[in-house]
Amino acid sequence: MSEVKSASPRRVWPLVAAAAALLVVGALGVMQATQAQLVFISENYVAEFAQTHIGVALTENDVIVEGDDALLQDVEKLLAGDTQMVPGKAYVENLSVANTTDMDEYVRLTVRKYWADSTGAKDPTLDPALIQLTFDTEDWMLNRAESTDERLVFYYRHRLDGNERAVAPAVRTIRLDPAVTEAVGDFSNCRVALAAQVDSVQVNFASEAAKSAWGIDVEELGLDWTKGMD
Repeated sequence: MSEVKSASPRRVWPLVAAAAALLVVGALGVMQATQAQLVFISENYVAEFAQTHIGVALTENDVIVEGDDALLQDVEKLLAGDTQMVPGKAYVENLSVANTTDMDEYVRLTVRKYWADSTGAKDPTLDPALIQLTFDTEDWMLNRAESTDERLVFYYRHRLDGNERAVAPAVRTIRLDPAVTEAVGDFSNCRVALAAQVDSVQVNFASEAAKSAWGIDVEELGLDWTKGMD
């Protein structure tokens, strides 16, 4: 089930981009003097959000995310009783989509995970593979050919009917690899950052639209995106 793991052919709607800092803590146990300290910053984190089209929206923990500074504001809920984010422990972070129109769509969700500095800027020297997401493989398909240690690209297997939500979230939890306590790099004032973008195509000529917009063949991916065509 899980692993640790519209437009016409000429027009695809980039719908939602969200970036936010999940706050990071020190490792379990006594850190060696040579190991990096992961600092938990409770009142200083980044939440950026931009929406260019209202159609298929990003949802976080069943709530539609919209407006500036809207993502991951409830740090206490995220940490579920912990005062710090503990390496090796999974925290609930459901990322999914909702169709806010009466038009049926086929949907792609792109999630990026990376380390950010105190200003929210990406730190390319720190390994994004240390940030781990669990995800659904029954209702969503991860396209490994498009994915990297930083970027995960999901396709919703079903037609997303108008005014409906996906039956399951693509991303379910986030955690830090315990190896982060011994990883190379300066983690002294960094955060875990997530960014998500939703794209969609109308059901009519969906395969052609996906090929034109995203350069992918949905049939080769094993997706049946013909349902709902006139």
